[in-house]
Amino acid sequence: MEIFALTILSVLAFIGLTYLASSFFSSAKIKMSNMGYKLIIYAPEHSCSGLECLVRQLYLDRIPERLMTDGKVYLMIPEGETEAYRIATALKKVYPLEVLPVANNILYDIKEGY
Repeated sequence: MEIFALTILSVLAFIGLTYLASSFFSSAKIKMSNMGYKLIIYAPEHSCSGLECLVRQLYLDRIPERLMTDGKVYLMIPEGETEAYRIATALKKVYPLEVLPVANNILYDIKEGY
């Protein structure tokens, strides 16, 4: 009976040490392979309700790492969207996020058919 208990404890200890080692190596920061790409997201008007969820989900799913970007998400918020800008500044404290000014002459207007 004693041998059986020692065998069970040894197996559980081995599983625990294996799990500890795998979690340690997976949590170690992997150097981002920056290929020069930048992930730019244009937040349309009145989209502040889903903005925080979008940014959190991007980093939870490691999208910038998978797309081989520089690790930042560049966010373009339309002028006058103070609530979305407030959310973005709060998220900048947690995630590598950059808020870009909207250049209307660069973006195409869908209504004009460009």
